Formats: sequence, structure tokens, C-alpha cells
Amino acid sequence: MTTTRLAISVPIPDPAPRAAHPRIRLAAALFAAIVAPSALALAPGEDGVRITIPVSGIADAAQAAAVDADGNLVMAGSNGGNSSVLARITRAGALDGTFGIGGIEILDLSMNLGDSLRALVHMDDGRHVGCGTFFSTGTATDFVVARFMSDGTLDGTFDGVGFAVTSFLQSGPGGSLFDQCNAVAVQADGMIVSAGYTAEDGPPHVALTRHTASGQPDTLFGDGGKLDINAAATANGSSEARAVLVQPDGKILVAGYAFGPGNSELLVMRLDSDGAPDNTFGTGGITRTPVGTGEDMANAMVLQPDGRIVIAGSTIVAGGHRDFVVARYTTNGVLDASFGTGGLVTTAVGPSDDIAYALTLMPWGRLVAAGSARISTSTSGNDLALVSYNADGNLDRYFGDLGTRMVDVSAFDDIIYGLVNDIDGEHFWAVGTASPTTNQDFLAIEFGLPDTIFRHGFDSNTAP
Repeated sequence: MTTTRLAISVPIPDPAPRAAHPRIRLAAALFAAIVAPSALALAPGEDGVRITIPVSGIADAAQAAAVDADGNLVMAGSNGGNSSVLARITRAGALDGTFGIGGIEILDLSMNLGDSLRALVHMDDGRHVGCGTFFSTGTATDFVVARFMSDGTLDGTFDGVGFAVTSFLQSGPGGSLFDQCNAVAVQADGMIVSAGYTAEDGPPHVALTRHTASGQPDTLFGDGGKLDINAAATANGSSEARAVLVQPDGKILVAGYAFGPGNSELLVMRLDSDGAPDNTFGTGGITRTPVGTGEDMANAMVLQPDGRIVIAGSTIVAGGHRDFVVARYTTNGVLDASFGTGGLVTTAVGPSDDIAYALTLMPWGRLVAAGSARISTSTSGNDLALVSYNADGNLDRYFGDLGTRMVDVSAFDDIIYGLVNDIDGEHFWAVGTASPTTNQDFLAIEFGLPDTIFRHGFDSNTAP
């Protein structure tokens, strides 16, 4: 099958001028004329349109993505950690010239001190919410939560400037003043929950904030709008939140890692709507799951319609390398024995380290995890890695190479950090980073939807 592959190199001018650079307008017009094939026209797991965007030409990475109501793909990340960046790609597979400057919005939130976006969600009213890091004089690296209008500009009605900064520690050694937001979710009432970690003169702890719809700390949540939780088994253990979701009943789910008696373990937590631990979940609101022989970490999470929770990340297996790990839990925080082996599935994609950074749930129950796979046990470099699972945890044999797929985009590191499916618009996108030259760029790549029930007829071995 012939597919369209695009590699674009767009010069990005200083973000201060609001008029698009002539070369950017030309590039946007040229690429808008190329229509991306529908993901339904691609075989499950087959890659189609590829777009790389050199924002700064240094170390650009898209960390997250969302699809807006028009089917456009919105990416969030940073240009080497210097400034937060948004980019929008149309359903046709081209940079959207009506968004920012030539499809890219560079947001220097910290005024040249350093900031980045690590998470993004789409709101029903067309706006977007992101979170990440913000360097502040005095308190060093802090949480930042920002809200954007549909055109990528900051929403000035949120805390007056479009973003809110939260520090968990006001003073101490500079090396310990580090807070990082990794995930964000929006409640039905418009309040924004963010999650990550804080390092307070010692091991990192799970950290959360909640802001009102106007951008103020929610004083009814935790301690003045923020929470510092040691989710480890010991007083000096490390823990970190890397995913957050809000259940329909208002309870808050958190996933990441926490140290058990020895190594780090998969972490799932549930909090009541006020931030208190939900004692009906796990042990005191916390479930830690040891999987492999060493470090276990969850990087992504989805909530199934029946309330079961699925997380994805990596585990160290025999031989000392990392494999994908996916785990499913019941509504009370216990591993779901009907999924995989005792609730767990580990998958080797490449010959060395495989790490899942993203996870998405398809409407018919299948799961796709994605991240990176090291190409060799002896040399550096990663390819994109994807794995499709049936609802019971078995590999979807119609996807890629019997359920797994490695894609080589560039000669250096290729990594997927985010997945988003737009079923109605027939697009399934992965975003991350790739090096088409010698530096990392934003990457967006489309894959065929793993809709094997509809492609191959009903199959009781693969049906959810």
C-alpha cells in the first residue's frame, strides 16, 4: 500500500511578531494541499503521514497531544526546555497556519528562565489546559498550569495571565527545590487537577494541585490547594505521579511509581474529591505492584467505561533490560485476574530496553501502548514502539507484526510520548520526538486504527 510521508522543516521566527513569516505562510499553504489518508485506509498499525517540526533546532519534543472538535491535532511540549510550545496540525496532515505563527505557538511563560509543557487536555468549550515546569527566581523549578484559547493563545481569564505557578517548598538548597507537573485533568465543574512530584530536601513525593476555573488554588483541596503524598512503603522512599484522571463521581486517580521494600513498583492511587485518601481503594487509597526484578514504573493510564483502571509503563525483566508492562485493576484497586496473567502483561518489542510512555483505549475495548524500543543491545538509538492488546490482555495479532510494531523515523532517537485517537475523524496519531537531521524535532505520525473486529469480521478470540 502506498502511503504519504511528510517531513517538514519550517523556519521559526522570533515569537514576538504576530504576523506569519512569508516562508511559513508558503509552507503551510503547500502542506495544506496534501491530504492525509484516513487511518481507516491504513492497515492496523501501518504508519502513514509523518511530520517533523524543528521548533528550535536543538532538543524539541512533543510530550502530549489532544484532538479538538474539528479533528485538528494539538501538540504540547518544549523547545529544549527553554519555552513551552504548542503546535496544531489539520486533519489534512499539515501545520495549521491559523494557529500561532504558521501553526506553532511559542510561549515564553517564565521570561527566558525556562518552562515546558508535559501534559495537555482538550476542554469541551474548545480551550486546552496544559501543565509542566516553570523556573522561578527563589523557588527554582515549580508546577505550572496554563489554559489556552482555541487558537493557542493564553486565556487571560485564568489567574489574570493565563497560567498559575505553584511551588511546594519555599526555601532550601537549590538542588532540592524541584517540583514537576507530569499530568493534568479537568473536572466537570472546570476545576483543574495537576499531578507530578516534589522534592523537599529528600526523596521525591507524589504532588498534586487543584485550581478553580478562574485559576486560583482551591482551598478546599488538600492543604491550600496542594497535596504532598509519600506513596512509598518507607519514610525515605521515592514516589511520583505520571498520570492523573478524574472519575465520573469526582474521585481522582493517580498512577506512577512508588518504592516498595526494595525497588520501585507500579503505583495506582485514588483520592476522594477533597484530596483525602479513598480508603475503599487498595490499602489506604494506595496500591503498589511489584512486577519484575528491578525498577517498575507506570507512565500512562486510562479508565474503562466499567470503572476498571489500566496503566502502562516499563518493568525490568530477567536479563536486566526493560519491557512494556500493562496492568489492569478493578474498581477497588486490586489486580484484575481476567486480564493477562493475574492482571499483568509484559511485552518485549525490541532486543533491548522497551518503555511505554503512552496508552489509549479504543471504543471497542482494545488498548494501544506506545513509547520507544532500543534498536540494539550494544548501540544507542531508539525506534518508535507500539503494542496493541485485546480487551483480555492478549496481543492483537492483526496489528503490526502480530501485535507489535517498531518504526524507524530517523537515525537517532525516535520516541512516542503521546497517543490520541479521533475515531469519528478516522485518525489515530502518535506524537513525540525524532531526529531527521542531528537534533530532536517535534514528531507527529499517523497509524492505522486497530479496529480488527470491523476489518476481519467478529472473532471471539480478539473481541472485547
